[in-house]
Amino acid sequence: MTLFIIRVFMFTILPVLAAALVVRFDAHADTRKKKLEIYLLYLFGLGVAGSGISGWFGHLFLSDIVAEGIGWEPGSPFQLEMGFANLALGVLGLIATARRDGFREATVVAVTVIGVGATIVHLIDIAETGNLAPGNTIQNIANLARPALLIFFLRASRKAEDAEPMDGRWYVTHGQAVGWLTSLATTGFGVGFAFGAPAAGVTLGILAGAIFVWISLQRLRAMPS
Repeated sequence: MTLFIIRVFMFTILPVLAAALVVRFDAHADTRKKKLEIYLLYLFGLGVAGSGISGWFGHLFLSDIVAEGIGWEPGSPFQLEMGFANLALGVLGLIATARRDGFREATVVAVTVIGVGATIVHLIDIAETGNLAPGNTIQNIANLARPALLIFFLRASRKAEDAEPMDGRWYVTHGQAVGWLTSLATTGFGVGFAFGAPAAGVTLGILAGAIFVWISLQRLRAMPS
């Protein structure tokens, strides 16, 4: 159960918390458009890319453990296919952090279809078999909450009126910060899991990533307003 709770926190709650802190301390995030953009960067980067890549790793290289956590029979090749579906979402999330056009809507559609579809499958399984394994229940929170957050913030961003063009340096700096936090947090999760201490690994990964986010904020402070 701990693993799935950590995943829900890392890839659904943490992106929103991190974005809220960055918005609070970035003096350059002075328009509604910029504030919403920060939330989207963290949701696409850590939420979609991080979740997708970690899901790919789990389904391909830890498939029996993941299957046990869901309460399903291990050894099915369909699980490997699901791993590559997760990898596709991870790649979409990475690209979406660097794009601000319709590619983001396409990514949200993919996340929503897979998330809602997976939840329906899990609910049917619960109704038919009574399978209340953590991966069959807790994971549904993220499956539904992540698309809902993406839809909310992306719609708000599209509606936001901002006559001023977004500063390229500001955008790139935040993108780099998201990249560091995502890579270090997911690496910490993987290493911690390998040593039987996923919570400790995630904590260290998040702290290391937070250092790079803080450095990015200091760089932004030095930029002229």
